[in-house]
Amino acid sequence: MRTNEKSIINKKPAANEKSVSNEKPAANEKLVYQKNSLPSALAMVYFAFNTWQTIFTLNMINVVDAGLRVMGIILLNTLLSFLVFIISFEIKRYSLPWSRIGVGIGIFQCLRVFFIPDGAPGMRMNIAISLAVGGLLLIAASIWSLVKCVKYRQVKKEMECRTSV
Repeated sequence: MRTNEKSIINKKPAANEKSVSNEKPAANEKLVYQKNSLPSALAMVYFAFNTWQTIFTLNMINVVDAGLRVMGIILLNTLLSFLVFIISFEIKRYSLPWSRIGVGIGIFQCLRVFFIPDGAPGMRMNIAISLAVGGLLLIAASIWSLVKCVKYRQVKKEMECRTSV
């Protein structure tokens, strides 16, 4: 090898060159081809907690006396479950808008703790726990996905700059 080739290989980036992180380029490029699976799995765990909360709520409410209320609870939980199901797949593809929607739904789910219907104290506690844990899991999954989405976009932009030069 000539000295010119050695200097090119061992060349360090200049101070004005930005890099996504201090990691090796191969580790960053791995992010582009890798699915965002763990935050997606956390969103699916929210789905299970929401189903559990729906079952506890329906067991606690007298269905004969609260017909419209039960229908509202079922529709709301069905809509939330549907949205989170879509969010879990979109998070897997590094979708920034859907990650933001996930944070909003998680906050809404945590706020629902304050609107639990009256009933047996043990059932209320189970519902509160499932609402809070499910909401916190969805918030964590969405924030984690937001961070990974930003990094993903930076790496992809950096790769496009390298290939266009």
